[in-house]
Amino acid sequence: MIYVPSEPVVILSAARTPQSGLGGPLERFTAVELGGFAARGALERARIDPERIDEAVFGNVVSAGLGHAPAKQAALAAGVPHERTFRTVNTVCASGMSAILGVCLSLEAGLAEVALAGGMESRSGAPYYLGPFDADGRRLPGKVRGTEFRLKTPRREAPAGEQREFIERLRGAGIREASILDSLACPWCDGLTMRDYAERFAEREDLSLEEVNEAAAESYARARAARDGGDFAREISPAGDVAADEIISREREGELRGISYGYVTAFNAPQLGDGAAAVVLCRESTAEKLGLEPAARILSVSRVDTPPQGFVKAPVEALEAAAEAAGARATLVEANESFGLQIPLIRRGFPADEMNPYGGAVALGHPVGAAGARVVVTLLNAMRARGHRVGAATICFGSGGAMAAVLEAL
Repeated sequence: MIYVPSEPVVILSAARTPQSGLGGPLERFTAVELGGFAARGALERARIDPERIDEAVFGNVVSAGLGHAPAKQAALAAGVPHERTFRTVNTVCASGMSAILGVCLSLEAGLAEVALAGGMESRSGAPYYLGPFDADGRRLPGKVRGTEFRLKTPRREAPAGEQREFIERLRGAGIREASILDSLACPWCDGLTMRDYAERFAEREDLSLEEVNEAAAESYARARAARDGGDFAREISPAGDVAADEIISREREGELRGISYGYVTAFNAPQLGDGAAAVVLCRESTAEKLGLEPAARILSVSRVDTPPQGFVKAPVEALEAAAEAAGARATLVEANESFGLQIPLIRRGFPADEMNPYGGAVALGHPVGAAGARVVVTLLNAMRARGHRVGAATICFGSGGAMAAVLEAL
């Protein structure tokens, strides 16, 4: 699928929250609260009154427990009125970029003049699924409605046998993690996750573990340098009292590097995390009418769908399709690093002058519903700071496929 605007669509501003991993500094915020922080930051940077927003579209993957209309909740938190149009989208990891594409279509159709798009996720707040049947198909005792299910957690110093018994009771109760089922597990192949597909792909390709680990180490080093040098401060808005300093998801990567269970490891794959990102968009003619200065023009957006096993290399196909449609060569690529082994693959398949100058998801973490918008926010930051006229952002998504967007700096 290729989208090329028939009338120029521009990004007025972009902002994101800091990102943190499971149980990190952002764990006390829900996904919609994080979305509200990012939306508010983008609106403030655009100098747009929230009442001027006609539509808000946000990506979110693990929505259980968030309540009605997550996108509306996030927009309301940023001051957008109740009477505006809201949509929540789920294209797994590409949800944030799908939201941007959806807003572009609304703008071109004349359904909105100025709109918000983005994504949000809280890995720390993802719930657990329980029953109502155990692993043997028997209904759990007690009422399903109105009853709390409680298991006594062993003490930290409890013997290993007691800990194992507790784990078995959890499994027997049918408790499963929503973030794994909703964002990583493949429903067409029982028991396989996107990690399994990535592992199998790496085995077939001419990639060594050392090459993948070197690329991951570079991601950590670049992200830390960007944080310490203030590069992230240009794109990050605070999340409550969590300041606009990037939180590198794993400061102990030296210890993790020595642990290997194959090609995809805790060192070279991103940690699912918490965060949100948002952009404000309008038609170029609207920006001129309102006296606003856009940051970039959207030249094209592509989407490539594949079988689940094809998702690892799909960003290269998406980048090629978007570049051909845009008719312009991107000298900077911002790729999500959904798995570290994608870094050398994308560099080989779609060479650019620079790729991920500030690191990527391996170091920063991977808040699933926000990731597709996060790469666009970081791309805009890097294009301006590093003098690139044309850049491209790309991200793969679970179940098979990838999206890419080509932007021109203004």
